[in-house]
Amino acid sequence: MAGAGKKTAARRKAPRPPRKPTRAHLLIIECQSQKLARQGLHLGTGFAQVVRDWLPGKKVAIVQTSTEKQMGEDLAKAFDKHGRFRSVLIVGHSDAELLDMTSDGPRQWGIVGKWIKIFEPEFLFLAACEAGQSEAVRNVFEAAGQSLRQIYASPVPLHKIHTAPMGVLILMLLTQGRIDPDQSRALRTVQYILHGGQLYRWRRNESGPGEELKGKLWDAVGKSLYFGEWDLLKKLFPGLK
Repeated sequence: MAGAGKKTAARRKAPRPPRKPTRAHLLIIECQSQKLARQGLHLGTGFAQVVRDWLPGKKVAIVQTSTEKQMGEDLAKAFDKHGRFRSVLIVGHSDAELLDMTSDGPRQWGIVGKWIKIFEPEFLFLAACEAGQSEAVRNVFEAAGQSLRQIYASPVPLHKIHTAPMGVLILMLLTQGRIDPDQSRALRTVQYILHGGQLYRWRRNESGPGEELKGKLWDAVGKSLYFGEWDLLKKLFPGLK
């Protein structure tokens, strides 16, 4: 037979698994939105509008929570419409153990991580008091899944004047596709000098097994450097508005 001993058909390639759709850019969860609005702290709403105005090509969604049941439905709608998000911003009242996610009561940070796991974020920004303490961060990393690479949050009480650098870092991520570590470090240092704000960047390997003692040391450093809020520029230039 002609061609005996030779392969007569091309080897079939194994089918590749389908690629996941590209991530949407930013999901904002504003916890107990009406309560925050009454307090003038509904920062997620304003930031969402800034991003839409400045970067109209970016896919941004905002979920303003009320009850836990409604939040679940709204998060499901966001997932159905956009799928995964590369970054998530959560705005709300909290301490190192609990976040006031909805009117149904505060939830442990591990529960917060479970709520966002479906979106497979790489970056998480927490505009909430003491959310940057090591135990809170560790619980979120454990619950949110392996996709989560970095968390930005304050280890001490977070005042409104302290939130601007977080917004700048998110805009940097949206425009450049990454957060430059040198620019981030400089921005966070200047923020502390000018206003007393502290913003930690935690990576997954910094909060895993064996890192507990180091995490506690960073918690202690944050507490020792916390003196509330101030405005250095106004102190230096009293006539400045």
